[in-house]
Formats: sequence, structure tokens, C-alpha cells
Amino acid sequence: MPPTLFGFRACLAAALAIVFVAGCKTTPPPDPNDPSQVGMVQPDVLMRNLRWASEALNQRVAKGEIPDARAQIMLSEYAADLTKHIELSRITEDLAWEYAEVFRTARQWENARIVFEIALRNPKGEDRRVNDTLRYAQVLAQLDRVRDALSTARRVFDAAPKDRAPLIPSLIFELTPAARGKGYDVELAELIQDAIPLYEATVVDPTSEAGKSFLRAKPYLLREARKLIAELLAGVNLRQNG
Repeated sequence: MPPTLFGFRACLAAALAIVFVAGCKTTPPPDPNDPSQVGMVQPDVLMRNLRWASEALNQRVAKGEIPDARAQIMLSEYAADLTKHIELSRITEDLAWEYAEVFRTARQWENARIVFEIALRNPKGEDRRVNDTLRYAQVLAQLDRVRDALSTARRVFDAAPKDRAPLIPSLIFELTPAARGKGYDVELAELIQDAIPLYEATVVDPTSEAGKSFLRAKPYLLREARKLIAELLAGVNLRQNG
């Protein structure tokens, strides 16, 4: 959710485990610049810093202090500073997805691509495979490899019903902005259309908080997906007939 959004859409995506689903904490986390840190900073430290920054910026947006767009830029700048503590040559498969998230948030797409590919060699469970594959697809689209991005996203269409929650939020909020207008809008619309019945069949525990969040967000996300499909196809028709 892969990866960072603000505002109402962001809350829905976060509820569906796109990115940063921690509780709200305003106490600053450990400083990665602390001289007590030896060698490359561990990803859990970097992720805690990103969560704290994201939550703090979301609070400022909610209070009307800054607009969403400015908050996104500020978070990307903060993440870019954190990437100074990452050495690509030392990243291992088990920790790669967290480092990839830092690069993705920093909009350092080529480094994010490299690290997501490391993470996807041996994903830590089906949840990681689905989420990291969708985020990898977004990164490929940002690098203008849209055809590869769309085929990559389709790889997770085989996910079990219980693992499909990220599908629609990721496709409409992360992949589409990266891929739209780059010559594959029809294929992008088809991808979203094909994902809708899979997402509709997602199985959740309706008594859990995550399940309740999913069920609350589901009607809105489906409306947004169908609206987006129509917009993509209308745009293609306009360009062809214009």
C-alpha cells in the first residue's frame, strides 16, 4: 500500500496492510545517526523512524497545518536521509523487504527495484509475497517498465482468498499513478477489472479489527476501482479520437 499515502484514501489503504499499519505514536524513535549504532542500521530501526514520521505528518495534515502533497514530499525527503544508512551489498534476503520499503518511500526507484528483487527470491510467507510483488510492480512502473509491471502484478492473482486484501488498494493507489498515461492504459484497466472479482472474494475474519476495516473499506474501494477503469478507457478513447 506499498507505499506512502495520506488522507482518507491513505487510511483505507493502511487498514488493508499496504504500508505503516502501526498505532499512532508521537515519541521520536531511535536516531539512526546515533554514534552508538555500529555499521549498517538495522531495518526495524529505519522502519520505526518511517512510521513515526508518517504518523506525525498525518497528524499535521489532519490539523490542516500542511496539505497532503507537502506531507508526501516531506516523508520522501526524510526517507531519503535514512537511505544513507543502507549498504546495498550487505542486504540479505530475510531483511530486504524492509530496506526496499525505505527506498520506495524515498522514491529511489532503481535501488528499490534491486532490493525488492532480493526480497522476492525467498519471500517470508504468502503475505510478504503478495505485498512485495505488488510494490515491486509499482517500482517497475515508476521506472517506465509498465508492461513488466502489469505482468508482475498478475503474478499474485493466484493468491488464496485470505491473502487478496492488498490487491485493489495497491492497484488503484500505487500502481495506477505510476503506470497511467505511459501507453498501457487499456491493459491497466483490464488488470484492475480482472482483480475485482478476486478482491470481492477475499476472506477475512469479520470479528477482527483488520477484518472490520476491510469490510468498511471494501465498498468504497470497489467504487473507486470501477470509476478508475472507466476513466482509463475514456482517456484512451479521447486520445484515439482527438
